Amino acid sequence: MTTREAPTPDDSILLHADVETYYENGAWHTRRCDSPDPFASGPSRVRLIAIGVEVARWNGLCHIIRDADGTIAEVNRYAAGPYPSRSPVAGGRSHS
Repeated sequence: MTTREAPTPDDSILLHADVETYYENGAWHTRRCDSPDPFASGPSRVRLIAIGVEVARWNGLCHIIRDADGTIAEVNRYAAGPYPSRSPVAGGRSHS
């Protein structure tokens, strides 16, 4: 479950052990949603998204990408298996 204090309307997506890339305190972070601590942080949004994609692919998880304001911009689901998919099984940008 995510540790965000104020739920947004986009939090209707189930957040359990999925991977999330988000912006907080002037930096981009990537974490598993079941942990409050990021496993990667830095100034580059693109780099942190790439790290999140790799972890989600390896584990067959969903990757949630948030904009700097906290809204969900994209959700990609990756299939589990011995040879992880190079592209998402399902996903896309949210249309606000």
